Formats: sequence, structure tokens, C-alpha cells
Amino acid sequence: AGDEALRLLRHAVAGLDVGVLVNNAGLAKPCAVYLHEADVEAWVRMIRVNLWALTEVTAAVLPGMLERGRGAIVNIGSGTTLTIPSFPLFSIYAASKRYVAQLSRSLHVEYRARGIDVQCQVPLFVETNMTLGATASRKRRSFLSRLIMPTSDEYARAAVCWIGHGPLCMPNLGHRLEWCICHVVPDWMLDELCLRLNLWHRVRFQRLRTMRASRPNVINNGCMPCKQV
Repeated sequence: AGDEALRLLRHAVAGLDVGVLVNNAGLAKPCAVYLHEADVEAWVRMIRVNLWALTEVTAAVLPGMLERGRGAIVNIGSGTTLTIPSFPLFSIYAASKRYVAQLSRSLHVEYRARGIDVQCQVPLFVETNMTLGATASRKRRSFLSRLIMPTSDEYARAAVCWIGHGPLCMPNLGHRLEWCICHVVPDWMLDELCLRLNLWHRVRFQRLRTMRASRPNVINNGCMPCKQV
């Protein structure tokens, strides 16, 4: 809603002692589509949440933190912007999360001398209702599966421990192991792998959309991993 929304937000937080801000909201829909196929409004909604809202909320709490001389801002980005060179069929999502990383790094430099720590955390897949297998029992999953896809509680515990430790971090151990593996794989190979994987996801989403169109009362409780946290 533009300047008016920001004014109302600033008014709402004016009397609050906000010590820590966590910008965790994010959209990844439409998932696994070519840019020319999706409705423009869908991209706009994603950008509004992933870029605009995050920036507005951060701008709203900063004056109070500056006045008190302390505070921490944690922005949740995406490991896709750090571990792999591209994320085809999720292009706008990946680009929006790269914005989060760059904004966080710049704000970290701007405000660290004034007692405010700004950090971008870049998780890979976390077990939520939006990730594949979220409804499966944890007991049925292998040790490796649990390592690379922690529950939201497991990720949160690790994330808290990393606040204040640099402008960019990947708190989960399993995610860092994946990062190391991707680091030694050639970019062209990662590009091809991601394209093939996301094309497979594209087929799944098309089937899901067809099912929803034919059965509007069906509720989907398990989507593929289009959002990390």
C-alpha cells in the first residue's frame, strides 16, 4: 500500500522496544514455471513480500534501534543464492532472495558501528508444510535425510546461536555440508542438475493444479520445497 502502510507500521512500533527483528515471511509461488507462463500479478505478489515488505519492516524498526544503540535484524534468505549458480524455473524467487543477501550485507556495514547487527541466514530445505515429505513421519526418514532437512524447531535452535556472527551464515550443519559439496561441482553441472530437477517438479505441479481445478475442495498439505523456512 505504499507510503501510508509504512507510516502506519512506524506508528505501531514507535512505542515498542524491538530488540530483535526476524524477517521470515516469504513466497515462492508460482513454483517451477517459466517466466513467460506465470501471471504478472503472481510475480508482483512475490516481490512485494520477499523484497518490499522486508525492506519496509526493517526501515520501520531501525530508528528505535538507533535511538537505543542496540538491536539485531535477521533476514531469512535462501541457500539457493549461495550454493548454486542458478535456480531455473524459480528465477524470480532466487533473484528476490539474492536481494535479501545483498541488502543485509550492506546494512551490516552501515550499522554495525552503531550497535545494530544485521544478518542474512541462508538455509536450504527445512521440513515445513511446504516441503516435500513434510507429512511423513520423522521415524521413517534416514539419518542423512534428517541431517539435510531439519525440522523448523531444529533449524530455529541453530539459527539463534548464529545471531551476531557475521553478515551471512548457514546455521544448519547438514546445509553447510551440502554447500561444501556444491562448491566443488562445476557450475555447468549444477545448472543442468537444477534444471532437470525443477522440470520434474514442474510436472508434479502441473498435475497438482489439474487436480485442484477438477476437485476444488481438495486441500494440499504437502507441497514440494518451494520455501525454505
